[in-house]
Amino acid sequence: MKTIKHISCVALLFALLVGCATTFRPWEFSKVEEGMDRAQVEKILGDPSRVESKDGAEFLYYSYYQDYDPSPVSGSSGGIQANQAKRSMQTQNYVVKMVGGKVQSTKELPSTSTL
Repeated sequence: MKTIKHISCVALLFALLVGCATTFRPWEFSKVEEGMDRAQVEKILGDPSRVESKDGAEFLYYSYYQDYDPSPVSGSSGGIQANQAKRSMQTQNYVVKMVGGKVQSTKELPSTSTL
């Protein structure tokens, strides 16, 4: 009985931690302002996908992945296989440039798609 109680507590703790994980939401990107520090940026956007340092600046990269499935063109043939071939993953990329520990600029990078 004691083991079941411990397992239940561990499972509950894990669920709480997962629920607190941050996921990047691009609609929050506009809330990042020049002069904010990294902690403020991460509070809004979450952890970056990757971080790079170059020439005294730190670049925080964020990516948002979205399943993209264009509607079938009226009158086109090919059926399900043709439509599956068109399905792709749309990726929106964003970068925050930090200089001296503060936001200097933000930018939405060109979107990419992959099949």
